[in-house]
Order: sequence, then structure tokens, then C-alpha cells
Amino acid sequence: MPEAPKAQFNWPKNSWTVLQRIIRAWYAAEEGGAEVTQKKIADMAGVQPSQVSINKAFLQDIGIIQKEGIALTDAGKRLGVGLSNENQRAVQQGLQQLIRDSWLLKDLLDLIRGRGSLSEADFEIEVSLRTRQGKGNLGFTIGVSVLQDILASSGLIGIEGNVMRPNKGQIEEEKKIMSKDALQTIIGPEAGLRRIPIPVSASSVWYIQVGDNPEEGEIDKFIEMQKLIFGRK
Repeated sequence: MPEAPKAQFNWPKNSWTVLQRIIRAWYAAEEGGAEVTQKKIADMAGVQPSQVSINKAFLQDIGIIQKEGIALTDAGKRLGVGLSNENQRAVQQGLQQLIRDSWLLKDLLDLIRGRGSLSEADFEIEVSLRTRQGKGNLGFTIGVSVLQDILASSGLIGIEGNVMRPNKGQIEEEKKIMSKDALQTIIGPEAGLRRIPIPVSASSVWYIQVGDNPEEGEIDKFIEMQKLIFGRK
């Protein structure tokens, strides 16, 4: 589970719209293969180099850029792919991973889900409590808005009439994905083996793990062994 950092949380100085342009440019710069510099990113994003510089710390704190250096995180890359291809579903998937990896965003999402709804005014208070900062901190108000935009753009919550509510459809989809991932972890093949599914009924699938080149007669031995295990003749 993500943990809150001990250092003070850094806030953005621009809106989520501008930050998305920077993230998209950051991804394009990395994919270009050449050296990635903040000036190059700024040129590609159509912003001043200072805007990249002053927002970098927030992008690091939120988990889009790695803490060390200037490389995008896995979530940042996924988000960059979605933004570059103007693929809303890919953007949502990138943001959902970002939320899972961010102590602040995950905590805020859990709060909204736990309460069932949260006003934007109360959301600001909860952000202040968690970061121990407020309107007196430069960028705090913009930052609260950006956090709201990230949660809403992820599809995990909806905002209507200044009230934030969880998206129940997305919750069910998350559960399915998490269950599938957990199953894959449990039955994932060991190194050097491949997993073969064996449908045994309409609702049941068994898996076996075998080497790439089983020796002659091993399959027959396997079948006979299973008969013995299950008491079949």
C-alpha cells in the first residue's frame, strides 16, 4: 500500500490541461530516442521551459515522473500513450494505475468510496488534512483542482453539482480486473514452463504446466497418473 511521504508535498503551478500537454510532450521526447531535456519538452508542449521546471516536483510527487532523474514512471508512460493517441480509455487506464500507486490519490478515492459522496469543499479540507498544507501554500488551490480532475478523468468518480461520487460501474470493472490479475499470479507459469488451460466444464478450467519439449510417452504417463490421483481406472 502506498505510504505518505515525510517531505512536504509539492503543488503544480498550472492547470491539468497544461500538465497533460507537458506529459504528452514528455512521452514523445522519451520515445524520440534522443536526450530528454526540459527545454525540449517545453518546445514540444508549446510552453515556457519554466513551466516544465516548476511543475516537475508535483509530477514526481504524484507518481508521473520518477523521483530520481526525469524519466516517466510506468503509469506516466501509460498516460503518455493515451494522450498521444487521443485514446480516452488508455488515458483512464494510465490514471487508474497512477491512483493505485499514489498514496494521496488512493487515499482520497477510498474516502469518496467510503462516504458515498463528498462535496468539493470537503474534498479540499481532506487534501489539506493529508498534506498538512492549505491555501496559504503556493499552488495549493490549483493542486486541489488538479487532483479532482485526475480522479474524474480516471472514470473512477463523477462530479455533479459540486459533489463527488464513486462510479459504481468502474468499481465492478476494477474488481474483475483485480480478480483476473490475482488468478494470473496464482497460476502463472514458473520459469522455463508454459501453462496450458484444460476446459473441464462450462464454468471450470484447469491448468497444467509443462516444458516446451516433453519427452515421448510423458503425456501418456501424465494421463495415467491423473487417473490414479483421482481414483479413476
